[in-house]
Amino acid sequence: MRTLQLAMALSPYLICAGLDAWWHERGRVVPRTEWWLHLLLALCLIAFLIGVFARLPMLAFGALGLFVPLHLSDAIGFHRDIDRRERLVHAAANLALIAFVTFWISVDSLWP
Repeated sequence: MRTLQLAMALSPYLICAGLDAWWHERGRVVPRTEWWLHLLLALCLIAFLIGVFARLPMLAFGALGLFVPLHLSDAIGFHRDIDRRERLVHAAANLALIAFVTFWISVDSLWP
């Protein structure tokens, strides 16, 4: 049941991230540096999700600790001048990821 709940809680983020990725392929040319940054972000996200679903909170928090500054550098460095529609998808994805992290922490009783 836990896995299903977590998967359902993650789905809004995956939808937004998938839409954003699709737009990157169709709508705007991503510079090589941003592409590499996105690859690092994807690897951090994969490690985070492995940590969450495998009940390895140290891995999850470590990956999240790397993801956040990388994500901020991506947003500040490359997303200031993007289309309003893409900014809205990014904002929705960020909120969905924050909601997922909060849900995961509460489900696994990780509050200090």
